Amino acid sequence: MMKATLFQLARRLASDPRVQAKARETATELLHRARPKAQAAAAELRAAAREVDPRQDPKGFMRRLKKGWDERNRS
Repeated sequence: MMKATLFQLARRLASDPRVQAKARETATELLHRARPKAQAAAAELRAAAREVDPRQDPKGFMRRLKKGWDERNRS
């Protein structure tokens, strides 16, 4: 019974235009904050792939990535 009540409440909230607008605003803000981190991660992957070919040396590629992560976490 409690599960059905909570599900109905969730459906009612999801259909509320104010809740939808707030969810859209929050999602947009999160995307704007996540984009620079995603771009930095992509650049790091590209740099590692230029140094060590992941198809030829997958273990070396992972070592290179781990080295970059370790250096970044120390600072």
